[in-house]
Amino acid sequence: KSGKIEFFAQWLYENFGNDPERPPVAHYIPHGKTWQESRYHPKAQKYPLLVVSNHPRWRVHAEGDDITWLREIQTCKIRGPDGYQYEPIWIHPIDAAKRGIKHGDIIAMYNERGTVLGAAYVTERIMPGAVYQDHGARLDLISLEPLIDRGGANNLICPKEVAPQVPLMVVTAFLVEAAKVNMEELMRKYPDAFKRKLHPDAGPSYESWVVG
Repeated sequence: KSGKIEFFAQWLYENFGNDPERPPVAHYIPHGKTWQESRYHPKAQKYPLLVVSNHPRWRVHAEGDDITWLREIQTCKIRGPDGYQYEPIWIHPIDAAKRGIKHGDIIAMYNERGTVLGAAYVTERIMPGAVYQDHGARLDLISLEPLIDRGGANNLICPKEVAPQVPLMVVTAFLVEAAKVNMEELMRKYPDAFKRKLHPDAGPSYESWVVG
């Protein structure tokens, strides 16, 4: 507001001087009253993995997600045992071994807000304690109650609670747990979701959702 670079934000101090989550001097705060998506918060005992989620390399948000020759790239999609092309979830070999996960397994990335499916991409290119999945994938809901998405739309499980005076959407650095999915059991429980029309190489289509 002063027109200068402020290391001490005078306007914040004058209006929100007692806000412990948005102090006038910027510094690292592991967690607070509204922000609890930290591996230093007790919540991390239940959800120990921190999501890293970037703009995708192989599409622009959801645009271009149906390009078949891009879907042949292993870091774009991984075909599951049901024939579906899943969004990869990168996981370190140490974390994968703890959970009995092997490369190519269909896994659930979940927290108290819901579950997003993906295919395990086991690699040392992601650090232990973190998982990586691009955001912006096309929604492909299996269930609303409980919330389960097959398409890899991890924006569904990102935090809605943010620190006061901060208008933002948190699409990365939030807590989850990961587990291998029993696909046979899931398909028995939600048969209609797995019967939807799909293009074999382009995934969900207009006809998957729109009738008439």
